[in-house]
Amino acid sequence: MVSYHDLYGCRVDQWKKAADDWVALSRRSEAAAEDIRAQGKKPLDEHWADATGKKAGKRLEDIADRLEAGGDITKGVAMVLDGLAYSMEWAQRTLFHAVELANEYGLHIQDGHAVGSYTGPTGPNVPLDVGARNSTAYAKEQERVAEINGLIEESLRQATQADGKAAAELAKLAKTVNVADTSKAHNEIEVEASRVEFDMLRADIPVGKDPHLVRAWWDGLTSKQQKDLMRADPVTLADLKGLPSAVGRELRGADGKIDRVEMVRYALDHWDKKDDLHFRNNCANFVSSALEAGGMEKKLGVWTGPMGDNTWGRESGVGWDAIDRRVYHSRSWALAKDLQKFLLRNGGDEVPRSQARPGDVIFYEQVAPGASEPPGETYHAAVVTSVTPDGDIKLTQHTSSWQNVSLDSRVHIATRNEGEQRIHIVRPHPDWY
Repeated sequence: MVSYHDLYGCRVDQWKKAADDWVALSRRSEAAAEDIRAQGKKPLDEHWADATGKKAGKRLEDIADRLEAGGDITKGVAMVLDGLAYSMEWAQRTLFHAVELANEYGLHIQDGHAVGSYTGPTGPNVPLDVGARNSTAYAKEQERVAEINGLIEESLRQATQADGKAAAELAKLAKTVNVADTSKAHNEIEVEASRVEFDMLRADIPVGKDPHLVRAWWDGLTSKQQKDLMRADPVTLADLKGLPSAVGRELRGADGKIDRVEMVRYALDHWDKKDDLHFRNNCANFVSSALEAGGMEKKLGVWTGPMGDNTWGRESGVGWDAIDRRVYHSRSWALAKDLQKFLLRNGGDEVPRSQARPGDVIFYEQVAPGASEPPGETYHAAVVTSVTPDGDIKLTQHTSSWQNVSLDSRVHIATRNEGEQRIHIVRPHPDWY
């Protein structure tokens, strides 16, 4: 259990610095792996084809794999440290707010708890009206004591959960130092670290607490911390009782065209579930289903239904998948390149990564030649479901199915397998209704 004095005096900036150092180490490790493959393995394969050359090439590939896997593992360490740092920062801010309120109310903190100081006159000789005033003053003070102690308890709960989750995950990561399987490092170890980071941030939200305490907690955060939490976990915040109504409106979308919270909720709830109608490459179908869950209205042709050139949506179909995919779903529903064109043609905006927020749509464009997709082809789509305070964009997708994984990490794998990629982030703004 993290104590009052531990949290009050902790140096959050040191964890942030440590996370930055681990990120830098991860990048150096990945760069070294790429150099070995490009400057060592590739020339060997081209110019030294005998048994000795193959043996040397195999050894270089093993070293490169270990460096790449190490880069993913160290990136996982950085994610955990970032989650710990921001969780502790928010918890510490809540604790400081409790102390500020205690000073404002004329109370003091003793052994980590707020203590009242009211000493009004009591006894049988005190007039009834004075006694009533004393009783009211005492009750008001006790109410304030309870408010402050509630905030202190909440801050220590946040800090303790973050400390426990981080310690457990770092201990697991310490046992992976000899992993040479790049797929395991990237798709299992780093993904789990990303999940733990998100779990820490989510657990900083006082779910199930009294709305009065929730409001006091929220008001104690800085404006930046509030914005960071809104981008990190909009679904949990939107369900919280006690926040200002303006927070919910901003989370869901002020224009009322798409409920971004419900869009993200759908993605997080259905990332590993099979759709009623499954396309061979299901990424755009999944994104369209999330947009539909968020309330985006269909745009169908009067005579052509979903088959027009500038349409989006689906109809019930006849129950035969082969027909329903082609006739009862618009091309923009199930093809990433057509969904991107449709959104941009009908009010959507492309935004830079620095401005990404949950409910935006990510599109991958192939840049390098010689891959499975031609240069300039948009071939993949995903939903932005979280943006951590350090700016790491988390996506959720189908084909393959992933929940809240780092965009940078997925792009790294796509670049290694298919060459240079270009990422487009589109914010839907339907203009047809």
